[in-house]
Amino acid sequence: MTRGEKICKALNIEHSKVLNIYKYGSVVYSCNDEYSDQDYIIVYKSALTPNGSFKDNAISSSDRQIQAVCYSRGGFIDAINNYDISALECLFLPKDKIIQKKWDFCIQKWSDKEFAKKIITKASSSWHFSKLADEQGNTPEVMVNIYHTLRILDFAIQIKEYKKIIDYSSCNNLRSEIFDNHEIRPKLYYDKFIKLQEKLKL
Repeated sequence: MTRGEKICKALNIEHSKVLNIYKYGSVVYSCNDEYSDQDYIIVYKSALTPNGSFKDNAISSSDRQIQAVCYSRGGFIDAINNYDISALECLFLPKDKIIQKKWDFCIQKWSDKEFAKKIITKASSSWHFSKLADEQGNTPEVMVNIYHTLRILDFAIQIKEYKKIIDYSSCNNLRSEIFDNHEIRPKLYYDKFIKLQEKLKL
């Protein structure tokens, strides 16, 4: 049984219906540890996922050690062409992080201006959630959303400058800094948030 078949079996997915399987999350960013689960992005052959959608965010194994975001083929193409950072991350993965690849997806259109706009909208949403979590005193969510905000912008800047992500571990020091600060507040990273946005717009 191949690695892809094992992953699909654990997730109760019919392997014959799957095109591509990409590693995702902490194992790609090289910040995983013994407690980390296994995250994947899975792309189906079909126009819709089995639940009738273009994207399914909530797939997990019975022990919750394996998590997956699933796209239909068309949903994944649409995500790429709309500059969804999660989908774009898959395109630039090194070969050892790609479990299965039966279809060579690529960016079919490109606009620096539209790319920056979509990424900043995505990052701003995460930033907004960090502020809401701060108001609620939910420090873990503050940490997660600040980190996601800054990582999204960092990866986008790499894509703009190099046409790919050259370093998936680029935010690991920042991640450690954020998650080690139990008194963290969004205002501490506001200047960095704005500077990264401005750099992406240039």
